[in-house]
Amino acid sequence: MKQAICWMAFLLWFAGVTGLLAQREPDPNVGDERLRRVGTMDGNLVRTLFINWGEIAHWPDSPSGEWPKGTGHQYVDGVALIVQGRAIDNNGQVIYPMETQYREFVDRGPNEELWGWAPLPGYFNPEGTEPALSDDPTTWPNFWPDKPDGWVNPNEIRNDFDDDGNGLVDDVVFWNGFFGKGVRNADLEAYFVFDDDPDEEWDFYPDPANPDRRGMGLEVAARLFQWSQVLAEDVIFAVYFITNEGKYNYDSTYYAFYIDWGVGGTDDSSDDTGDYDTFLDIAWAWDYDGFGSPGRWSPVGVAGFAFLESPGIHDDGLDNDEDGVIDERRDSGPGVFLDQPPYGVDNVDNFRNFYGREPGPHWSGDEDIDWRSYTDVNGNGQWDEGEPLNDDLGRDGLGPEHFGYSGPDEGEGDGMPTPGEPNFDFTDKDESDQIGLTGFRIFPVHTYELWNEEQNWEVFRSAPPPHSQQVTANLGMFFSSGPFPLRAGQTENYSMALLFGDDFDDLVLTKKTIQQIYNADYRFAQPPEKPRLKAVIPGNGRVILVWDDRAERSFDPFLQEHDFEGYRIYRSTEPEFLENRLVTDAFGRLTFRKPIAQFDVKNEWQGLHPIDVNGAKFYLGDNSGLQHYFIDTDVQNGVTYYYAVVSYDHGLVDTSATGALVGITPAECTSNIEKDIAGNVQVDINTAVVTPRAPAAGYVEADIEGEIVRETIGTGDVKIDILIPDSVKDGHTYTIEFGDTSFFHNQGTPYYLIYDVTDGQRIPRTDTLWIDEVSQSPLVDGFTVTIYNDEVDLDMEKTGWVVGSTTTRWRVNQDKRFSALNLNINYPADFEITFTDQIADTAVNRLGFPPTLPTKFSVYNLTEGKPADYQFIEFYVKDSTLTPFFPGQSTDSIEAVMVWVEDPRSLIGVKTSWRFYLEADTTVEVVPPQPGDVFRIVTTKPFRTGDRITFTMKAPGYDPEKARQELDRIAVVPNPYVVTAVWEEKSPFRFGRGERKLYFIHLPKQCTIRIYTLRGYLVDEIEHNSTIDDGQEAWNMLNKDGQEIAYGVYIYQVDAPGIGRKIGKFAVIK
Repeated sequence: MKQAICWMAFLLWFAGVTGLLAQREPDPNVGDERLRRVGTMDGNLVRTLFINWGEIAHWPDSPSGEWPKGTGHQYVDGVALIVQGRAIDNNGQVIYPMETQYREFVDRGPNEELWGWAPLPGYFNPEGTEPALSDDPTTWPNFWPDKPDGWVNPNEIRNDFDDDGNGLVDDVVFWNGFFGKGVRNADLEAYFVFDDDPDEEWDFYPDPANPDRRGMGLEVAARLFQWSQVLAEDVIFAVYFITNEGKYNYDSTYYAFYIDWGVGGTDDSSDDTGDYDTFLDIAWAWDYDGFGSPGRWSPVGVAGFAFLESPGIHDDGLDNDEDGVIDERRDSGPGVFLDQPPYGVDNVDNFRNFYGREPGPHWSGDEDIDWRSYTDVNGNGQWDEGEPLNDDLGRDGLGPEHFGYSGPDEGEGDGMPTPGEPNFDFTDKDESDQIGLTGFRIFPVHTYELWNEEQNWEVFRSAPPPHSQQVTANLGMFFSSGPFPLRAGQTENYSMALLFGDDFDDLVLTKKTIQQIYNADYRFAQPPEKPRLKAVIPGNGRVILVWDDRAERSFDPFLQEHDFEGYRIYRSTEPEFLENRLVTDAFGRLTFRKPIAQFDVKNEWQGLHPIDVNGAKFYLGDNSGLQHYFIDTDVQNGVTYYYAVVSYDHGLVDTSATGALVGITPAECTSNIEKDIAGNVQVDINTAVVTPRAPAAGYVEADIEGEIVRETIGTGDVKIDILIPDSVKDGHTYTIEFGDTSFFHNQGTPYYLIYDVTDGQRIPRTDTLWIDEVSQSPLVDGFTVTIYNDEVDLDMEKTGWVVGSTTTRWRVNQDKRFSALNLNINYPADFEITFTDQIADTAVNRLGFPPTLPTKFSVYNLTEGKPADYQFIEFYVKDSTLTPFFPGQSTDSIEAVMVWVEDPRSLIGVKTSWRFYLEADTTVEVVPPQPGDVFRIVTTKPFRTGDRITFTMKAPGYDPEKARQELDRIAVVPNPYVVTAVWEEKSPFRFGRGERKLYFIHLPKQCTIRIYTLRGYLVDEIEHNSTIDDGQEAWNMLNKDGQEIAYGVYIYQVDAPGIGRKIGKFAVIK
């Protein structure tokens, strides 16, 4: 139940909009195979190539259906989209033109030109090599041909900077999102458009008015999706919007998919075994011997192909999808409001069984009754700013909380559905009378070739076998839907998913959940925005990460709330972070990643999230509080580490009508790093690659110059962390000034400001300190300030007799009798009670009798530097507040002093605070306080107005004399080098080892390294020129001619001009 609910929250962001382009306007341009672009989908654990003419995976290239990402384990040789129709050509002959595109055995012209799908121009960067990908604006065009005014982004220019703060650099147009203008709900989305114009096989012209237009006159807008959420991380989705842009009405059309399995690797396809289940609409394949290639890796998982969406027929008078509604369509408009049973539903029982809800009042165009109008909070009959819009977002699908929202548009907040809004017309897949999967065939590859139209037509029109049928071979499969009419101008959709799992049960569980969610037409709760890494600093045995707070303002349009919960830090020695996948579910399947650090909001969300994934629960954190930097000291110099800082939300927990716990597991943002076979690395805004290293000889670290000067009453602590040494301003003095708004300085919201005294400027950042909270400043000139604010309380370690040897017992607390009158306060001050042998002061008993009483002691407010007001009670009778505490104590042996302070805001005019009293113990000789004895009451106190902390920064530097003294520290690591070193990465190729590497460390910032054999022959010469924080130089263990060195002992010489020389040796052992 739980996983189904979670999947509902995921996939029906996907399914709920599968018809977004249902009535899209065709592009007047035509396809050209020269516009072919190859991209990579890698937004979750599935990584695969795709081509912008509808082909997914491409044998023998890598990655093709790789899972899990980073392992090199491949499962798919190729997937192709097919559309076939019946038509009459110019000679009156019945023909069956079939449009597709694949790497082999497709139709070609007399000059070997491809006949079939070809990409359209305008939907990718013509100067680039990839199709348009949502996470990379360099792949986007300068305008989108199918959007108003190209959806140009007025807030961004090409300057290598994120001008509009949305996490993308130079996105001069808004992303052409499946979910709306600029909306990137999927973690990775690809968009491309292609048509069949190059196909000139038949004497057939789909548009008589345009004899240059060939093929069937079809245009396809395609999208691929990936989500990294744990329930969807093993799936890639594809949806195709296929439009008949010609003038020919096809009375019989089939949509189909062809898949060529490659389970176990590119050269291990001959023993693939496949099966299918027509009830689940899924086929799957596995490796017969359980070993993959190369390297006989094991275990080999299971790959599946899930059929999701089929074309619909909206005018046959039948309920094809058996949802209780006949002839739904996605272009019906809002229609009329239905408020009488059965509310336009043709079969209420079928409706109830299909959707799991009763029909009710709705607009007739919203056939499945799931569109939600705005919430009229104040009941005035119209939408007002601040009221939830729900689905009533207007034609662009954007509301005030969406990025790129420019104000109300057509249909926004008008109380009726508008095309483009969620859950309506082309954004609601259930408003189509789908015919479902009608054909399936499993076969050895090349049994049916993609150029054989007549043969394939017979396959597509054949009913699927009624039962399971295993086939072991180089395996191929057909899925098909039809026949259905495809009239001129009509658009019908087709979609599928590629799934991967550890075993068959894992795969089937995923497929069942996918279908439930898809059928439920639900929207996915999306993770927070990615934080942006502002700095990544390699150090000596440490790495420092600094990030911003942009993720904390994320809004989830599905949950209608700001649900950011925290940050997780991942570190790995490989770019896919597979090392972090350590948390397993009840079946032993790897489910969650384990972070090396976590920082979460202090709120009601903590511990394990109640909603599990097959028994595995997401850890929300322990209310540690947020932090925007992390210092990792568990690293080794010379090793390359991959880091990710991810944001996560707190998911959703609810209770069903039956009382069962339901909800959505927390979601993390993605963390992508791409590394090609040449070793080039491309990181995302929240990922980094870094190698820690020792600084150069003579390096002087940045530090605080002198002492931190405190002029504070507040007792809290202040810590200054230098995160970016190069940004520290040498000799600059800073002041932290505090303020508060409470009358007694004991509660409220203390705040602080930071001033650069040297520049005479206030740092334009202010934060608010909450009582008993830790507050971290934004990054200021390379450092951060962390303030630990105290609440008012007794400091019992410092409270007690300063002078004296009395045997009386003492206690300090508050008189509980005054709590009910709301008189007691924890007053933030220290007090001294000094005893004398004569009258020293007068107690003023504002709450007792007599009104005044001379005392042989005085009470002084040390914090505020003035005498304190107090009252004195010579003895207490036994009551509920003061009872005998020690053996032998009598009821009249207690004397007390209670401090009070003026409070003009109250009717009584005072507040009571600390009470000090003595208790005589009759079991021992009583020695009362003597003249000159002093008792001190000490409290912890929050920062307050007037408090100030001052410090001066010292920038990093270089000391030549220190460098000369550190020459002896120069060394080679590892020494000896035995076969390999811990920092060497694996080969980017399928075979062999990675590059060999050793390091020279503790080098001066500029020097020459010469390496010799024992006989004095020069092996190699390396010039080291670096910054003062880098004293490390790598050597690839090749001689000056590029050849690998032999095993043995070598001599090295380091020559640093003006500093000195160092000679040493190292060994290389086989």
